[in-house]
Amino acid sequence: MAKAVHLGAWFLLGCIASSSVAWLGALHPALFRVMWVIYIMSCAALCLALLTDDAVRQFLKLSEPDYYALLIAIAVSIFLGGMLSWLIGG
Repeated sequence: MAKAVHLGAWFLLGCIASSSVAWLGALHPALFRVMWVIYIMSCAALCLALLTDDAVRQFLKLSEPDYYALLIAIAVSIFLGGMLSWLIGG
């Protein structure tokens, strides 16, 4: 139960961080480009983590289901933050 609460807290932190980046991108046109750079770098890091899953998983000392649950949570939190920029109209 404690592990689920811990992972849920990290998921919410990712959603908050991604939403904050989207909000900053909606404030000013110059920050909009920075927002997309951050999102592209996050997606590239996520793809790299998917491609090198065996090496990264052993380095983090996670089981396979926990590692993929973490990657799914990161992808969903990035997507939810991007949805905020779409809802704001940026």
